[in-house]
Amino acid sequence: MANYCSNSIVFFSKDKTKLSRFLRKVYAAFDSIGSGFYNLMVLHGYKNREILSVIDKRDSFTHCDTRLEQNKNTFSFSVDVETAWEPHMAMFYKIIREKYSDAIQLVYMAEECGSDIYVNSDKEGIYFPEHYMIDCCHNGEYLKEYFDTYPEAISWIKSEYGDIDINEYNSLKEVEMVVEASSDFDTGDFFNFHRFESDYSYGAERGVA
Repeated sequence: MANYCSNSIVFFSKDKTKLSRFLRKVYAAFDSIGSGFYNLMVLHGYKNREILSVIDKRDSFTHCDTRLEQNKNTFSFSVDVETAWEPHMAMFYKIIREKYSDAIQLVYMAEECGSDIYVNSDKEGIYFPEHYMIDCCHNGEYLKEYFDTYPEAISWIKSEYGDIDINEYNSLKEVEMVVEASSDFDTGDFFNFHRFESDYSYGAERGVA
């Protein structure tokens, strides 16, 4: 059984007409029976052989907005998907490139802790400002916290762990070591500190040259 990667995606465009058309098809695929990824490609006119060369049928939609949001002259909508082992964005890039002439863009956040995959492709932080995440259990309490900046994360750690001797000039690994040295992990506590990378290699994905 595959580990599942959780992905949040925002599609955005200045072309409201094309984005609205895309949203209608994405929502229809989300609301359909069977593989939503497969059905989305069918709705865009792709045939079975080409579809199966791109998608993993274990992937699925878990949420889709019902309407567009507007910020000045840019429109957007969001979806959540679960994908097997790693983020699978190839299908979306293919559809956008071939059916919408790249008039639509996307950014996404992906998490798959089993494979240590943490990706945020939104470099400017417009839709996903979070670039650090702490996943820990402290004094028996499970905590998962997101931070826009490294100093914010360090400040939270010092507050949570009793003002330990760390600062923003310490690396993530150094911070983890200091926290581990000051904690009693025999009780089941743990501490994981992650930075979201801005890029993920799709060279090995099906359907990507």
